[in-house]
Amino acid sequence: MLPPEGFPAWDAADPAGSLKLISQWASDKATERIAWYKHKSKWKRTWARSLHLATVALAALGVLCPLIDAAWPWRDGVSAMNPLSLGRWGYVFFALAASLYGFDRCFRLSKSWMRFIVTQLSLERLVIEFHYDWASLVAGQGEQPQLPQSSIPAMLQRIKDFSLAVETAVKQETDAWVAEFQSSLAELEKILKTEVETRSPGRLKVTIPNAADFDKVTIQLNGSPVKDLTATTEGLIDVVPPGHYEVTVVGLKKDQEYKASKVVEVQASLMASVEIKLPVPSGDPIS
Repeated sequence: MLPPEGFPAWDAADPAGSLKLISQWASDKATERIAWYKHKSKWKRTWARSLHLATVALAALGVLCPLIDAAWPWRDGVSAMNPLSLGRWGYVFFALAASLYGFDRCFRLSKSWMRFIVTQLSLERLVIEFHYDWASLVAGQGEQPQLPQSSIPAMLQRIKDFSLAVETAVKQETDAWVAEFQSSLAELEKILKTEVETRSPGRLKVTIPNAADFDKVTIQLNGSPVKDLTATTEGLIDVVPPGHYEVTVVGLKKDQEYKASKVVEVQASLMASVEIKLPVPSGDPIS
């Protein structure tokens, strides 16, 4: 197996010099890891703080808008009739705040920032411990002109333990990132699946028992014509988004209209049914 990139070669003629180079190499590698986490955590911190600030600000606006709208000193009723009144903007701000919160939760920007900070502090602690331990090992040799052979294995083992501890800390952070990434994907997939299921169009069957008594029958949803019936008492509307609808049936007889309405709920991927009988004024020959 090849040694790590840049790992110093061992010089049997100068074990003290080799140990110094190896310890410096291990320390430099740890310092590079710390610098990487410092650099990456900066933009994560910026994004996380910006998202938090924007979420709080939008939520605050969502609370304030209806209060300001209700307490407006020269309110004269025009605002209440305006579809873009200040009070209704509160719902928009709340929706934006929820979207930002969902974005942060899905992509784990705040969690990854905190995870990077924790890992960086752990690595810095390992470096400090290593420097103290290494100074202690070197000082333990006294003023001997040459490094005793018996001390070399212990010093090499300390360098190895330090390097492995650094890599373990990095691996733990990477494993946590992988777990969060997979969790985010699963959560995003669940959200999208739920969104698709809840927004899948349903179907609506409208039955008019006395439709044959009229020259023409038209089915309306929320005031918009969607289907005309001819020689049948049932009308099927295939694509209807989920929601509540006012179903109005308009019958035409001798240029006179007769109407009847009912409210029905259409659920996603299901068929709703409603029966509406058209009224016949007294004295009308329609049976």
